[in-house]
Amino acid sequence: MDSREIKSPVGMSDMLPKDHDYFTYVKKIIRHRGRQAGFRRISTPMLERTDVLKLALAEDADRIEKSMYSLRDPDGMDLTLRSGNTIGIVRAYIEKELSDLPQPISLYYIEQQARFSNLAPGYTRHFHQYGLEVIGQSDAALDAQIIYLAHTIHNDLGISDRLELHINSFGNNEIKNNFIQDCKAFFKDKIRSIPKEYERYIDKDPIQLFLIEDEDLEILCQMAPSIENYYDKESQNYLQELLEYLDELGVPYKLNHRMFRKLPYYSGIMFEFWEKNRGRKKAVGGGGRYDNLIERLSGTPTPAVNYIAGVERTIAQMKINKVTAPSKDDLHVFVAQLGKEAKKKCLVTLAQMHDKGIKAVGAIGKSSMKEQIAMAENFKVPYMVLMGLTEVRESRAIIREMAKGTQVSVSLKDLVPEIVKRVGKQNLETYDPTWGLQKK
Repeated sequence: MDSREIKSPVGMSDMLPKDHDYFTYVKKIIRHRGRQAGFRRISTPMLERTDVLKLALAEDADRIEKSMYSLRDPDGMDLTLRSGNTIGIVRAYIEKELSDLPQPISLYYIEQQARFSNLAPGYTRHFHQYGLEVIGQSDAALDAQIIYLAHTIHNDLGISDRLELHINSFGNNEIKNNFIQDCKAFFKDKIRSIPKEYERYIDKDPIQLFLIEDEDLEILCQMAPSIENYYDKESQNYLQELLEYLDELGVPYKLNHRMFRKLPYYSGIMFEFWEKNRGRKKAVGGGGRYDNLIERLSGTPTPAVNYIAGVERTIAQMKINKVTAPSKDDLHVFVAQLGKEAKKKCLVTLAQMHDKGIKAVGAIGKSSMKEQIAMAENFKVPYMVLMGLTEVRESRAIIREMAKGTQVSVSLKDLVPEIVKRVGKQNLETYDPTWGLQKK
């Protein structure tokens, strides 16, 4: 194979160490806020049975063929690589009989996803999502809680000022179906104004026409039936109650009756966080009520609500806002040595430093002292420890403060305590591997 062909698949990229600083920080915030709110972490397989996905996406089954990666395993089972976690979590909820536990169940995840898509700006074929799922109870207060939790995460990450929350509702499944039937009739009557490539949505799923970025189509959608005219009293009250909770929580929002979610199993409240002034194409995430999804898979009506966000999209907003993610990978010390005996002491010294939480690295190869000093400068360490033949013979080491260019000689037994003192106990990378472990 030509070396020019050694590259990642189209639309998929590597996450290098500098990107992981942001990714690690985002995960930390999600875990912290999730645990505070009583959410437990869940992970599902990368692959789901294709027949399960077709049940969940009955109106949009060709999405699996056109937008998802599928395969047939050696046993002859058709499997599909997930492009989101909600269906897998619902499958786990049914299969593992989580309905037997106290309801509602609050879950969160941070997972890799894949989908086949046109590579428009902001879209990739391999990406990460985090999500919040509350299953087993219907209450506008739960919807408000999950929206507030998403808003809080955005605040923590320094991007809430860039985002605008848009809210809508289908009311319920019956209202949604009535609305869809009238939309079909409306768009059939206006078919001459609809671009040919979008005509297939009229009968299949007219909601998709509201989501397409086409100026003429957007004008037409403004003339289409409006969902709020279909609400019954219960639906109106539920939406109003949610908005009152958000007002109480201090979460700003826009009521947008032309905003819909793509996936067909959403059946009630819907919401998305859009980048201000740029619309849904720059949304970082969204969610809503999918009260009919579990019924689709198991026949048992079960209410549920979620929020799903793109990690890469979230990080992009952080970078635009010049939010710098803290890095825990910065080193404290570079240990340089010359000679076999010094190398032995270097290995022991590095082990002792690591045990104390000092982030240290050493050049254990055959580099010259000049090369090792250059390496220390590249690592941008605040301190360098030097050990040569003389230092080993005298059981001493030199500590060089890189910024000032000053250095002192200390005994080997005092070396690690002296470095701890200089680095500061609050900056040490320590952990107790037995923390939280209990023997039965």
